[in-house]
Amino acid sequence: MPLPYRKFRFYYPPRPEIALPSESLVDYEDGSWMGQPKLNGSNTTYYINGNESHVYQRRNEPLSNCQVDIKPYLPKKGWFGINGEYMNKGQNDIYGNKFSHKFVIFDILINESKYLLGTTFEERFEILLDMFQPEKMYDPYIWQISDEFYMVNPIYKNFKKTYDDIIKIPMYEGLVLKKKSGTMESGLRPVNTSKEQFKFRKATKNYSY
Repeated sequence: MPLPYRKFRFYYPPRPEIALPSESLVDYEDGSWMGQPKLNGSNTTYYINGNESHVYQRRNEPLSNCQVDIKPYLPKKGWFGINGEYMNKGQNDIYGNKFSHKFVIFDILINESKYLLGTTFEERFEILLDMFQPEKMYDPYIWQISDEFYMVNPIYKNFKKTYDDIIKIPMYEGLVLKKKSGTMESGLRPVNTSKEQFKFRKATKNYSY
């Protein structure tokens, strides 16, 4: 059940902890999962109301050198907690250009001064769609809201083919699959809602997937 949110307090965002090999993506084509691109940046949450804003990384640390202000795109009253990826790794996009100092939304934690505890991934994404009503595609995987503000385009089928295509683009690491009916647990601890989502990453020198 959503809880009142009256003043700034950091909550750890839902985040996939379990990594699976891309070959197993074919096992999730039953219609109960939503895919989202996994971007190569810093997981970041903007906590904003009409008077103040706080920009925090997923480890409960302020994000330094943040150059994106999303306040103009939000309603003027009430608290909002918008979770996404701040692109600060200097990676190239699908067009071969640096995709730097952009913010790409994929979740909402607080809406109109309510902490959305117990809501599903699908319900929260519907809130984002209604709030931002994205129309312009930047590439097949994200919508463009402004020059610095973007939103993921959800994927509902052909996960393995999408994964094979997306990992060719440097700014993407792979896919995250989220159980559409998975409910958000309390963000008082770093690991929450992890059993409702999985990450599928391209191999690097630090991990095989």
